[in-house]
Parts: sequence; C-alpha cells; structure tokens
Amino acid sequence: MKKSTVAIGVVAAVLAGGYVAYNTMFGAEAVQVSAEALDKKFAEYSNPEAFVSAQELKSLMDKGENVVVIGALNPVKPDAPISGSFSMWRGDYSAAEGEYDFDGMRNSVEDMEALLSKFGANTDTTIVVYAANAHHDAARLFWQIKNLGHDNVRYLDGGLNAWIGEGYPTGNANPTVAATDYDAPAPQVETSALATLDMVLAAQNSQDWVIIDTRGQEEFDGTTTVGGAFGPGTIPGSVHINWTKALNADTTLKSAEELQALYGDVIKDKKVIAYCQSGVRSAHTMMVLEEVLGAQDVYNYDGSWIEYSYAHYEQKREDVNVQNGTKG
Repeated sequence: MKKSTVAIGVVAAVLAGGYVAYNTMFGAEAVQVSAEALDKKFAEYSNPEAFVSAQELKSLMDKGENVVVIGALNPVKPDAPISGSFSMWRGDYSAAEGEYDFDGMRNSVEDMEALLSKFGANTDTTIVVYAANAHHDAARLFWQIKNLGHDNVRYLDGGLNAWIGEGYPTGNANPTVAATDYDAPAPQVETSALATLDMVLAAQNSQDWVIIDTRGQEEFDGTTTVGGAFGPGTIPGSVHINWTKALNADTTLKSAEELQALYGDVIKDKKVIAYCQSGVRSAHTMMVLEEVLGAQDVYNYDGSWIEYSYAHYEQKREDVNVQNGTKG
C-alpha cells in the first residue's frame, strides 16, 4: 500500500474521530422523559398549556395541526433540528447592529411579524419553541413571541434532547411554506413584560420590588466578565438564583413544588425584575415564575448586565452603581 494512501486513511480517521468527539462534547445529549410524568407535572403548573412534551408535539405534527415549531439553535453546534421545524439563532431575533450602543437587545415587533410570516404562522397558530442542552434560548423566543400578544406559545420541555431521546426524526428542517401576513394580535403588551434601566434603578430603592440575578456564580460575584459586558459586578441588592436551579439533571423543568420552594419566599408579595447578561437566561426565569408559579408583575430586563454595565463603566452615570465591581 502506498504511503500516500495510508496517510489519507490516517487523516480521514483523525477527522472522523474528531467529528465524533465534537458531537459528543457539543451535540445535544439524548434524554428519555416519560410523557405520562410530564403530563402529571404540567397539570400542577399554573398554565399547563404553556408547555409540551416531545411525544405530544410529535402527535400534533403528525396530525397536521396548525403548529409552527421553531428551534433556537446555535449554528456552530452539531445539532440537527427537529424535522419539519424552522431553526434560527440570536442574530435573527435580535436588534440590528447599530440600533443600540450595546448588543443583545430584542428585535422589533415588525421584525418578529416578518419572521413568523415567513414561517407561515397566523394568529391562530400554535407556536412551539425549543432549544438544545441549555434551553434558555427557547424561553427567550417564548418571551418575544408572547410580547406580540400571541398567547398560544408552548415551550418544549427537554427540547431537542427529549426529541432525539424518543428517536424522533431530525434534519429536513426549514421547509418551504406559503408565507402569511402575520399581524401581532396585541403588540402593546411588549411594554408590560419589559423592564427598563429606569425601572431597575427605581426598584433598587423600593421594598415592593425584588431584582433576581439569574447568571452564574462567577458573574454575580464579579470574578468573571462575559464578553459583551463592559465590566464585572451585579446590580446592587440583587438576589442571586442561577436560572439552572429550575432544571432537573435531564434539562427538563422541576416540579411546581420544587420551584415554589426555590422562588416562593423571594418573590412573595413582590414585583420582580429578572436579568442576566442579555435577557436570555432571565427570560427563562420569567417564564418559570409566570407560567409555572402564576406570579404577577414579573419583568424581563432586556438590556440586562450589558446595558447596566455600559451605563456604569462607559457612560459613568453616577446614579448607576455596581456591587462586586471594580472601582473606576
């Protein structure tokens, strides 16, 4: 056998092994979740219709129901979308570059209408959102679609992980469909779910509010600054509850009883602002508080730490203070 043939074989083996390792490290890990167990869990949630199991979603799709399935999937990850679903990533549902002085903000109502029109949705459509491994991006989509006044939005519990755990098909995504002219039912509700910097500043000095930092421990204590932020720290007076504490080991949501034990005393008789780096992880916490626990007056701080740190470190606003930060 020629040396060149051997060399090619070695390279191919290395590449194949690397691809397998890449998939193993970064791809969605299959999990099996009992549909019966999920249905029982959902029944105890404040709004069971906000959630769906992989098994129920497969049934809806097989029956040809008026359902649009959207995956928030990072394109650099080796995850094949749910067959028949649409997939996109943060840049598709974030504000255009230059619209803000910082990144991570939601896009406009008009942009969301255009996206849903492209997917063939109408105001009667059941929209199911999902993600892989860490499902906070599905919750971000959930929040943005709910902001349109579209109530029939459902979160796939366990996401792509649960779907492939059932052996359901992937690939063949982003089908060609007849475009619609989606018109947001009540776009004015956007502001009712949105916390602004001014609201955050006012909440710091009010006993009626609680601010929840949903980021990781190192972000909260200021030892890590995630890219996009302008410096370390947390919003003064924040209560730290990492968003992942709402999840089981298999990435599904915990029971209503467990979530009440986690959040109940913190939010009791309070209005709530949840934040993270850019309003993604906090959207997951907001979804849990509202749809699982039935909490009222919950707001997602869209600008989150990126905007807050920008105001403190870049604009040097004297009214925007930082805890666990650096002295400027």
